[in-house]
Amino acid sequence: MLSITNLLCDHQAGNERLRYSHTHNGTVPRPVVVWALTKRCNLKCVHCYASAGDKPAPGELTRQEGMNLLDDLAAFKVPAVLFSGGEPLTRPEVFDFITHARGLGLATTLSTNGVLIDDAVADRIAESGLKYVGISLDGRAERHDKLRGMKGAFAASLAAIDRCRARGIKVGVRFTVHALNATDLDGIFALCAAHDVQRLCVYHLAYSGRAENMQKVDLSAEQTRAIVDRIFQKSVELHQRGLPLEVLTVDNATDAAYVLLWLRQHQPHRAAAVEEKLRGTGGNRSGCNIAAIDPMGNVHYDQFSWHYNCGNVREQPFSKIWSDATDPRLAVLRNRREQLPHRCRSCAFLSVCNGNLRTRAEAATGDWMGFDPGCYLTEQESQSGKLQDASCASCA
Repeated sequence: MLSITNLLCDHQAGNERLRYSHTHNGTVPRPVVVWALTKRCNLKCVHCYASAGDKPAPGELTRQEGMNLLDDLAAFKVPAVLFSGGEPLTRPEVFDFITHARGLGLATTLSTNGVLIDDAVADRIAESGLKYVGISLDGRAERHDKLRGMKGAFAASLAAIDRCRARGIKVGVRFTVHALNATDLDGIFALCAAHDVQRLCVYHLAYSGRAENMQKVDLSAEQTRAIVDRIFQKSVELHQRGLPLEVLTVDNATDAAYVLLWLRQHQPHRAAAVEEKLRGTGGNRSGCNIAAIDPMGNVHYDQFSWHYNCGNVREQPFSKIWSDATDPRLAVLRNRREQLPHRCRSCAFLSVCNGNLRTRAEAATGDWMGFDPGCYLTEQESQSGKLQDASCASCA
């Protein structure tokens, strides 16, 4: 997760310490934990990494098991817990979990489609003390409704944004970009500005769950590059206009390399400081600074790796599972560079990318240590560390 407005415009959103530093105690990293409360969802999105449906999965964690999990996460001193799903608001105990987590001192956020946030639910969110809600939008109304499988979903999600903002709750819009909705990017920027949204997260497509079947409609390298150029342009433009929207890109660490290429071309005086910051992040941190727990209590090295279990919190506490140096994938992820393909190992940007997203590489190549097709740098750029052309010149 990269804050484009911070890196290009030095916009301060107050969460840079968490984003651009590692949280360790000894040798075991303390991750941000994405906890999917349920596999139940009121929508059926084509790109859902959880393959969520209209019913909970058999054997989801009970209320008491969830409380025990939060106790362990707090004792382990994880920096934050993100409540996700499925749709977390379909889980009756969601506010019990949020309240308990906050009582333990855990930073908490909620990831939702927003459809269930009526006035009463918005009041409960505000009363719970939750400071941030991420709401997904996939483009203009007709496009969003089609991709989400429900007529009226866009209107309901937009109303949820307004209800949360009216109660002083910080809102982030989450937009997963691919070939079916890329032309709606500018409209999403405009919507955020019009509805007082503080954060826009543009997600690259991760080939997991139902999204594994969307590889043919993912953006090409050239299209991805054009989209990232546009994100840079819009971010700089909004900053110059004094609008406080924080813009982030998510799930493609190539963006860190491209930020450096752009800065070396357009703001060379800032490039070294930004590179130091990005080296502190270390690129993709699956299995290190990010972890996921599915509704049944299985622990995964990120939210897209439900096909691989590191353990289950019913059998061992999360803290013990995460500290187990013998798990083969966790061990590799925490010292992965020599296991990556040659193009990654020889890349000038390895220290800020770290080989990108392993789940996308595995889905595309069959090898979890294969080359991630999400990389959109040319081979010349990856070897030379210099921008091959003057793209995004209007950002200067």
